[in-house]
Amino acid sequence: MQIDLDVIPHYLVLRTGCQPYVLNAERRVLRREASRLLHAFARTRGALTSIANDEWNDFSGSESISPAERAEVRAYGLVCGAESEHQLRLLADL
Repeated sequence: MQIDLDVIPHYLVLRTGCQPYVLNAERRVLRREASRLLHAFARTRGALTSIANDEWNDFSGSESISPAERAEVRAYGLVCGAESEHQLRLLADL
């Protein structure tokens, strides 16, 4: 059975004073909440990622995150590309 990659969380974006953003690979918001397990996974297994490129600028603009706020946003990459289908399903359930 093929997994729908559009529903797999690829990024967890933490913004001071706001709900976190869970984004897919296309930087589309999947949800504006994150479980404790997803937070823990991001801190222990995720990789801090920059939000300075064009894709992040598009996301930040669509969510009204100012350039000054972007310096304080923490974004974690959750998928490295070597995950099995089973691992991706588990990640989608977090």
